[in-house]
Amino acid sequence: MNTFDVLFFIKQIMNKLIKNELAKYMFIMFLVAGCVNNQQNTRIAMETNTINLDSVDLFMEYDKTESIRVNDNVTRKFKYLNNVMTVIVDFDNGPMPEPDPPHSHLAEQITYVAEGEVLVIIGDKKQQLKAGDIFIVPSNVPHTVQSLTRKLRLIDSFNPIREEFIQK
Repeated sequence: MNTFDVLFFIKQIMNKLIKNELAKYMFIMFLVAGCVNNQQNTRIAMETNTINLDSVDLFMEYDKTESIRVNDNVTRKFKYLNNVMTVIVDFDNGPMPEPDPPHSHLAEQITYVAEGEVLVIIGDKKQQLKAGDIFIVPSNVPHTVQSLTRKLRLIDSFNPIREEFIQK
């Protein structure tokens, strides 16, 4: 199914839901502009983000990679490209009596709970999660975690990368 097939399908739905012809037209033009813009962004990214595979270490073997100590109870290991970073964060101080202080950053974040249980606080929302669960953090939203088990492993992905993690 190509973009125009999708738009035709959406137009059929719009004919049933939106009675104003101008509103239908505006909505479809908005969708077309979004699709075209997305295709252009993908093409530009493919043309400008070419990486010489011989110049970058493509793999990280966990057991062979040195941890970076964040504090007495937290370590991290990471890999990154130009626009995305994955960070393995290990907590060994649980269960924590209270959450870490909230923080925020420009990067959008998606986190996979790989081991343990955690209380996640994002803005004013709280949720207890366990291994296998995922949470997301939009850009610039205050958030924090509280380990509920002795060991906790989180796998964070960030876009853009967290430059402050990189030791130069």
